[in-house]
Amino acid sequence: MRLAAAVAVTVLLSACGGATAPKTGAADSGELQATMIASELVAGLQQRVPIGILDHNTPVTDASVRVRSFLLGSGDKAAFKGESQAPFKGDGLEGAGVYVAHLDLKPAGNWGLEVTASRPNGARLSQRLAINVVSKPLVPGVGEPAPASHNRTSRDQPDLTEIDSGRPPDDMHQVSIAEALRQHRPTLVVFASPAFCTSKVLQSLEPAYKDRLSFIHVEVYSNFKPDPSKRQLAPTVLEWRLQTEPWIFLIDQEGIIQSRFEGPTGTGELKTAVDNLLA
Repeated sequence: MRLAAAVAVTVLLSACGGATAPKTGAADSGELQATMIASELVAGLQQRVPIGILDHNTPVTDASVRVRSFLLGSGDKAAFKGESQAPFKGDGLEGAGVYVAHLDLKPAGNWGLEVTASRPNGARLSQRLAINVVSKPLVPGVGEPAPASHNRTSRDQPDLTEIDSGRPPDDMHQVSIAEALRQHRPTLVVFASPAFCTSKVLQSLEPAYKDRLSFIHVEVYSNFKPDPSKRQLAPTVLEWRLQTEPWIFLIDQEGIIQSRFEGPTGTGELKTAVDNLLA
């Protein structure tokens, strides 16, 4: 597994709001812009497509969003493939979140998305985004075995502030991914730094599920204390080939990834996936 030496972990939209994201594509308004949150989209049916909507570079949560998909051919040819409403998913994220469409993206290749949005204040958007749909993901994908990583736990480092930049640290550092896989327990793994609202979503779910589901938080950076400027990507992040954060993975008792979420993920969306995993 060969990775580029300079892997950058890019927060596309902050888990607690306040972040900005780059403009992508051509919009018909100077007010609203759409940005793709996913770093990779995989060919398949009903793929999760997270999109951010910005108003003058500030994320907004009150837009009505619809997405149409087109498979691009040679020249200017484009075949319409489907459309989806993209409701805002931000419960538990304190004002942050993403708009989530579910689209059939098959086969792999060059695709186009047409994003339309409108806000109650009258601001409107019609924008095209070009995306590449891959046949095989770089990041461990649904249906693949989860890497048996030996991420640091509270046994390795009793001072959790050394392995969790959240303040206070959460309690999801009891077992490593490798240990959870050996125990054949369904497992939720979150890669996030700092945990912030992503951690709060998980902590709200943990009491109801901790007897049936292992919760593991992997801090994205290592060596961030005492000098944050000397931080490095954690070995487990490199092993999972992550280039953005946060990521959440749900793994079944056989060690197979059943679902994955890139970017801010609301409580309701995650709870539905957990219930499906444990059903």
